[in-house]
Order: sequence, then structure tokens, then C-alpha cells
Amino acid sequence: MEKIVKVNETTYILENERSVVITFKLEENILSMVDEIVKNLGYEYRSDFIRDAIEKYINYLKSISNNSKKNYQ
Repeated sequence: MEKIVKVNETTYILENERSVVITFKLEENILSMVDEIVKNLGYEYRSDFIRDAIEKYINYLKSISNNSKKNYQ
């Protein structure tokens, strides 16, 4: 599935990816925070923000795994 991703106000990229739909529950207060961040950062969909946040957190865990016994690769 191809999608257009907004990089900034003037730049878009076309991504070719295969996505899997997942479902999960969030408390209302967390969802409200997510919606506010989505609005402030200019995401079109909250799922885009959640996907980016998960990817960034995984990369963070990988970066700190060099200093611990856990390996997130």
C-alpha cells in the first residue's frame, strides 16, 4: 500500500509499505493528550502520530540497549 507522508509544509514523500491493523484501548485522558499532540504537530490522523511515536520509542530502546544487557534488535 502506498501512502503520501508530509515531511514539512512543502515536502511530501511517497512510502510503499505493508501495514497491519491493530486495535488497542487507551484511557480517555491519554487519548485526549494524543489528540492535542496530533493537532499541534499537524498530523492528519492520530494513527500516524502513534506509529511515529512507537517507531521513535523502539529506536530509543535500541540506542540505550548498547549500554545494557537487553537487546531490542
